[in-house]
Amino acid sequence: MLKSLLYIFGFLIAGELVSWLFQLPVAGNILGMLFIFIALKLKLISLKDVKPASDKLIKYLVIFFIPYGVGLMVHFNLIAEFWLPITVAVIFSSILTLYITAIILEKTGK
Repeated sequence: MLKSLLYIFGFLIAGELVSWLFQLPVAGNILGMLFIFIALKLKLISLKDVKPASDKLIKYLVIFFIPYGVGLMVHFNLIAEFWLPITVAVIFSSILTLYITAIILEKTGK
């Protein structure tokens, strides 16, 4: 379990470091997820190496959304002012994600 946590947090730190060093407009945690995905795809690490910690983290995933909910309430006035563009962006990005996912699943035959 400790080894899998070290892998996950190691990739998180690597993503944060790359984002900070190169002043990228992408969050470090997103880069960390991309890095761990690439490492898994290239078989640099195996799934069994990260599975114990990832299963535990997924079990408590709901807790990780609490800060984002609080952030929404802190910026309620801003969201109330721009509710229409935000709604359109959320709906459009959701439809685009579903469409791209369907194309990928169709091409991979799963």
